[in-house]
Amino acid sequence: MATTITVAPATVASATVAAAVSSSTVEFEPEYTFPFVGRAVSYGTTHHDYPAIDVFGCGAMVVAPTGGTVVQVRAFDPWDPTVNAGATRGGLYVSVLGADGVRYYFAHLAEVTVNLGQSVVPGTPLGTMGQTGDARNSACHTHVGFSWTCPGNEWKVRRGKIWPMQYLDAWRAGNSLSPVAELAAEQAVEPAACDDALAQPDAALS
Repeated sequence: MATTITVAPATVASATVAAAVSSSTVEFEPEYTFPFVGRAVSYGTTHHDYPAIDVFGCGAMVVAPTGGTVVQVRAFDPWDPTVNAGATRGGLYVSVLGADGVRYYFAHLAEVTVNLGQSVVPGTPLGTMGQTGDARNSACHTHVGFSWTCPGNEWKVRRGKIWPMQYLDAWRAGNSLSPVAELAAEQAVEPAACDDALAQPDAALS
């Protein structure tokens, strides 16, 4: 039996990964799909100084990796290279809170094709890979981050808390490997991560 986590459009922290894992009353079998279609894409094995990944294949369609709700959308590009604020580096982006409790973040999009609060299923188009935000200074790509949600706008957790590569590899091969357990373990060792993220001076710009 599947469980659906419903998130009000103005609230991005109605559920946590830890809660999704600890529930003993619900049996949840998530379905996952590779979140890039329409063009061949590639990605490496590391990313700067925090766990995330950049996926390359300009013009590829970015799709929902699992069912859930669109909890964050930015359909304009506020990035100013003279300021280079962490909150605006992602340019156009979409965050989906999966029914598994994981937040899936896709940034530097050329366009956004979903609305805040919209329900999605695996494969629902979210936008197109592009070069917005600080990607204007680099190659066209999509930044992918897996995280838990926080009770307010922030960017430091949203950008990524576990490495996505093994899950992308599995989904591309047709296997529904779930990031829930790994993310729950990471959340347990970073109990103050949301407080720190929300305390960032530019968090409200996220």
